[in-house]
Amino acid sequence: MTLAASILFAATMTLQEAIVTLLNSPSSTSVARYNEAVSIVKRDADAGKPLQQYVLGVTTKDKALAKKYVEASREKIRQLATGRNNALAWYLLSLETNDLQLLGKAAAGGNVQALNAYGTILIQGAFDRNVSSNVLEGALSKGYECFRKAAALKDPNGYINLGTCYMRGFGCDINLKLAHECFKSAAEAGHPEGMDYLSANYELGHGVKKNAAKSLFWRMKAKALRGDPAAVEWLKTGKGGTK
Repeated sequence: MTLAASILFAATMTLQEAIVTLLNSPSSTSVARYNEAVSIVKRDADAGKPLQQYVLGVTTKDKALAKKYVEASREKIRQLATGRNNALAWYLLSLETNDLQLLGKAAAGGNVQALNAYGTILIQGAFDRNVSSNVLEGALSKGYECFRKAAALKDPNGYINLGTCYMRGFGCDINLKLAHECFKSAAEAGHPEGMDYLSANYELGHGVKKNAAKSLFWRMKAKALRGDPAAVEWLKTGKGGTK
């Protein structure tokens, strides 16, 4: 199968993959894959399954649909969170209520989306406020640790966040080589933003030897995943054969 074909005709995802795809936002994957995830989760939501209803409810931009599904499933998700201390349930509840405490519970339980979100809030919040150097250092270290745990679970967003820490020295020493490896892992997992970072690294020689061909390849692959027909054609013709 050609590279373009592998982009256009990926295997059908599982329900678990579909849920994770929705929770990771559209920018984390291809347009086609995100739409497929919506279709899979909506099918189960329409059948009355509470987890799928709540996931769709807190991720859709359709306000009427969101209200319908969240109200239908909220109590069962609360029971799952409080009764079983389920990390995913805590994360879903935090999305609806924008509750940092619930997000912290989800992160403590190891939910990767919560780890990424909580780490980001810690770091951005510390920079947004006029805090002491000790408080800033503590927030950066906690954020870094959240991203390290997410990356250890092989989460593409975790790789990108951890790579950003290594690139900028957030909670760790600057290490462009480790940053490159993180972005490479995200790119190879199919994350367009990881491909953008990887392309830039090859262009600028950050943590890796400069390579114009590889830079172009990953830039075009990211564009193809975002639905750029010219990039898809570029890959299809065989011009994108250098990884």
